[in-house]
Amino acid sequence: MNQQLLSFAIGSLLSALACAHTQAAELNGSEIMVDTSKGFEAKTADGHYAIKIGGRVQADYNDYDGVISAPPGDHGEDAFIRRSRIEVKAHAHNWDYEFIYNINNGGSVDVVIGTYSGWGKMAELTLGQQKEHFGMDDTGSSKWITAIERSMAADAFDTGHSLGARLHGANDSITYSLGAFKNGFESGNNDVDRSVTGRIVLRPLMDDTNLIHLGLGVTDRTGVPAAYSTRLGARGGQDGGGVSRIRARISGTSGDRNDYNFEAAARFGALHMMAEYFTGDIDVDNTPYTIDADGYYAQVGYVLSGEHRDYKIDSGTFEAVKPTHAGGAWEVFARYDHLDVSNPSPIAVSGEKADSCTLGVNWYVNSMVRLSADYVHVNTDGAINGEDEGDAVLARLQVAF
Repeated sequence: MNQQLLSFAIGSLLSALACAHTQAAELNGSEIMVDTSKGFEAKTADGHYAIKIGGRVQADYNDYDGVISAPPGDHGEDAFIRRSRIEVKAHAHNWDYEFIYNINNGGSVDVVIGTYSGWGKMAELTLGQQKEHFGMDDTGSSKWITAIERSMAADAFDTGHSLGARLHGANDSITYSLGAFKNGFESGNNDVDRSVTGRIVLRPLMDDTNLIHLGLGVTDRTGVPAAYSTRLGARGGQDGGGVSRIRARISGTSGDRNDYNFEAAARFGALHMMAEYFTGDIDVDNTPYTIDADGYYAQVGYVLSGEHRDYKIDSGTFEAVKPTHAGGAWEVFARYDHLDVSNPSPIAVSGEKADSCTLGVNWYVNSMVRLSADYVHVNTDGAINGEDEGDAVLARLQVAF
């Protein structure tokens, strides 16, 4: 409860700052521009130094039943803080720094990085605890993904945050990322000896409102748990323990994992689309067994109020919808997911194959506040404790700076 109160306090404090106020001050003869319209930002007039303090709070409500619930068949209902993060960014000449601290679950460092840009935009070097950039859905910020929760396939093939070095670059036509990583500190969901992860995105078309995006990625990992696993469309409580999972695993073992990803996206004005396919396998240590999995999703969205989704070339991901009307921006979307973890014995399989349909609406009240509601329907080929079908209703209030 103290974490939830702290999260709401952070949101309230930053909201109070967001009264669109910019002013100039002078320090040691240098003009300092201060902007409190969205969090707190201060920078020198020459742009050589800057610091920005912001964050995000996501308050969720989940209602779910059938195979989605744990144990399956029961009805679950949760209201919780999904994420509450403090974010600090700084710039000093050729270096950019970022620190993200997550208050939830006892607190953890999600990101602490330094990025050197002195070689130009096509050869930047990022060092520290960071995302590995594998797949469009997973690389995108949780603030601006279209659905409340990422697709089942993206979750099952998630690379998490790791400690390492990543060379990357971008221009209007291409985005690339190549990194080598070791076990990240305070990485609650990423237990890996080492990994090498690469991603490349090509844009044959990009202008202010239109976009065609094509990409592929690969990750090679050692020492990972011998399992492919994902929740069925809903998180279910702050710790994620309220809902069932589809998975294939040999419990208590680890192995070497190779995953591949193919992605495509497009934007034509208010219409935006994205789809990804994932496939991979884990060679289980000290056994003759290999665990296989593959999955995909396809998503289409439309901004009813006429705005379009922003796109960030540095990461090759869709970003926020920025409202241009007094009533905010309204967006509707639909997504179909499929994940196949079918494997022969003695690999333990739960659910075998899962298909889900998600329908949702997002209201971007202003540049900081977003309200979302999703409906999810899930089917599994293999019954989990007698259930093979379930439904969920998800809602979120987000304040982000």
